[in-house]
Amino acid sequence: MTAEKRIPLHILREITNGFSEHSRIGRGGYGDVYKGVYSGREIAVKLLHVDTVLGHDDRQYINEVGNLLKVKHPNIVQLLGYCYEIQNELIEHNGANHFTRHVYRVLCFEYLQGGSLDKHLREESFAPDWSTRYKIIKGICEGLNFLHSCEPPIFHLDLKPANILLDSSMAPKLADFGLSRLFGGSHTHVTNRVVGTEAYMPPEFIKDAYISHKNDVFSLGLVMIEIIKGSSGYSGYIETDEVGQFSNWKNRIKATSEYPLEESHQVQICIDTAMRFVEPDRNNRPNIAEVLDILSKTETHIPKRQMADVFPCPTIGLKSESNMLEMMVAELNNNEHRHCNLMPTDNSNRTVQQLADRETSSDVEQVIIGRTKEKQKILSILSESITEEMVILPIYGIGGIGKTTLAQLVFNDPKFQDYTRVWVYVSQEFNLNKIGNSIITQLTDKISNIPTKQMLHKRLKELFDGKSILIVLDDLWEENPKELDKMKVMLGLGLGSKVIIVTTRDGGLARKICSPAVTPYKLETLTVDKCWTIIKQKADFEDRVDQEQLEHIRREIATKCGGVALAAQSLGHMLNGMTADEWESVRDSYFWSLSTSEGHEVLGSLLLSYSHMSVSLKLCFSYCAIFPKGHIMMKYDLIYQWIALGFIEQSRIFNFMQLSEDYIMQLLGMFFLEYSKQRCYIFQDE
Repeated sequence: MTAEKRIPLHILREITNGFSEHSRIGRGGYGDVYKGVYSGREIAVKLLHVDTVLGHDDRQYINEVGNLLKVKHPNIVQLLGYCYEIQNELIEHNGANHFTRHVYRVLCFEYLQGGSLDKHLREESFAPDWSTRYKIIKGICEGLNFLHSCEPPIFHLDLKPANILLDSSMAPKLADFGLSRLFGGSHTHVTNRVVGTEAYMPPEFIKDAYISHKNDVFSLGLVMIEIIKGSSGYSGYIETDEVGQFSNWKNRIKATSEYPLEESHQVQICIDTAMRFVEPDRNNRPNIAEVLDILSKTETHIPKRQMADVFPCPTIGLKSESNMLEMMVAELNNNEHRHCNLMPTDNSNRTVQQLADRETSSDVEQVIIGRTKEKQKILSILSESITEEMVILPIYGIGGIGKTTLAQLVFNDPKFQDYTRVWVYVSQEFNLNKIGNSIITQLTDKISNIPTKQMLHKRLKELFDGKSILIVLDDLWEENPKELDKMKVMLGLGLGSKVIIVTTRDGGLARKICSPAVTPYKLETLTVDKCWTIIKQKADFEDRVDQEQLEHIRREIATKCGGVALAAQSLGHMLNGMTADEWESVRDSYFWSLSTSEGHEVLGSLLLSYSHMSVSLKLCFSYCAIFPKGHIMMKYDLIYQWIALGFIEQSRIFNFMQLSEDYIMQLLGMFFLEYSKQRCYIFQDE
């Protein structure tokens, strides 16, 4: 855990009025929860029961913090900070004063206005419409599936309505990870300590203390039954048959829904799924990923506006900060941007070079701001230019402006749903064989390593013939006209319609490769208002209680981004959790004066983010610069190198692996690393 997330106990006492009864918003078996305001944001402060014996329950605390460090998902509660302090306190005992050591363990989470699910289930007015209940069910499934998909998997082991929180829009988030565990190998375990909530435990756990991911599946089934039927739970559910329960919902849906047939089918699927989840034999319970596929299919028949709310992971020495910043400035000015792919370890197959083809992906972020008009313009240009032959449309602009994002939007547009689509990350290392083999691999779903030009062209011609194909060549740098002509020849093989979208920084290159019938599309910078929208989202501005105080400087800060999306994203992440005074300090920082050269508007934002890193995080990030361009590095291999070189800070509570995982998450959040579709991390440089 990094120093930035440590919150001193005296501050937590202050914001909760000394952990007063008035500030308390919840109680549990492991501690009480209080509401407070920290750095302008409402937070939930979970104070674990104070312990006078050092070491007792530390394991539970470390489990919860360690696991929350590893996960970041819309349906999992966000950890904002923690506190672990030992204090000597004077107490009176038998008429004499004694000093006693008290261990304070505190977790600070995002505050969710909806409270816990169990409170809503007890209310008669709870979600009379099916769509809200389905949204909660689907969100819980998404969050749990994410935990089970982690490497190693995380089992929650105490899933119940009280540990599911709801935000203001009734979106669910899993909470209370105190009992959760990480499992490797066979992902099963037998424990000699049965803990948790018995009403939600599967038979094999109560009888034999047997643990697997099916424990969570069983608990999820019970939670689903409560959501469908109400708080009477499983015992109340089995007293009535499924037909009766389905009839109740069918009648309610018929009276209230615009899509009664579709929603009734969805209810039936959820009832059937819940009953499969609570099978006594764990081997008969389905995996959550399997069920998510089934649930998603039920959504295809309900219009999107009805489903809009459903939520679909050489040795470097110490240098002075000034020297390090000078190095970063020189690096950016020289356009020497290195790509380092960090892939999570897979012990079953450590051959990863085949995955080097695509270091960006066609996947679109959940929320894209400010590029709708640009996408429509691109689609309009292409619709006017598509023929039986090939059209090449380049998109060019400065680094970080959003070229890849715009290409992703076009790539995924329904207009091209009948096209065979291929996404190729090119990079500064231009290799025609690599590009060709990447296309073949995606068209055939089989790894291609054709070594010769003749054989490559023959195979491409076979695959291109008779097809309508959309190909995105992302991040092209090659300027040699002869090499570009060779690429055009290769892409033009076969009979059929081909649309080629190229992203590049170089306007001259864009004009060289562009089809005669079209003009290269220059992507302009974002407006100040759109930059502010990005910052506001990344900084969780809507959750702050001091919005009026910051109103006068928000536009000034947004202007600093120079209309570059990457700068706004990085800046927003850094501002998240800062006080109003710190926002003003960011606005007045001298780093902005370094962003003077054209195309380097992002520099000030990145330097600011770098300057706010801890010393250990700076070392870890700077170490990545030793790798050559395009180098592939297993994620945990890099972590082990950080640890071996002594870059990770010391902690009494968290081990080096937990801290390193947090470093990775911070670098992702600041957009110094990017998470690719193939589960690789790359240095962000759009």
